Amino acid sequence: MNQPPPLPPTAPTPPPASSPQSSSKGFLGRLFDLSFSEFITPSIIKLIFIVGIVIAALMSLAVFAAFASQGGGSVVAGLVVAPLVFFVYVLFARVLSEVYLILFRIEENTRKD
Repeated sequence: MNQPPPLPPTAPTPPPASSPQSSSKGFLGRLFDLSFSEFITPSIIKLIFIVGIVIAALMSLAVFAAFASQGGGSVVAGLVVAPLVFFVYVLFARVLSEVYLILFRIEENTRKD
């Protein structure tokens, strides 16, 4: 039988380069890094965004409560305005979070090693 020739050996793939966020320093090490050589914001931005969503929910509940305390047709207006307040605040928090991440990614891409 005619067998195909064996494939040439391939070089082993190098391990992936470590990203700036995955360093040997832990969270507390990066928090108290006085040289500011590593940032903590990219690792906690999701938590900050979740806090923004919770604040938006509390604000929209406060807006609804303010409308509902007026009684009458204000309750219906509160049912319309409160979700709009929530949507606008979450949108603002999301855009602001993305701007912060973009700034950190620009820093990572332009860093001189």
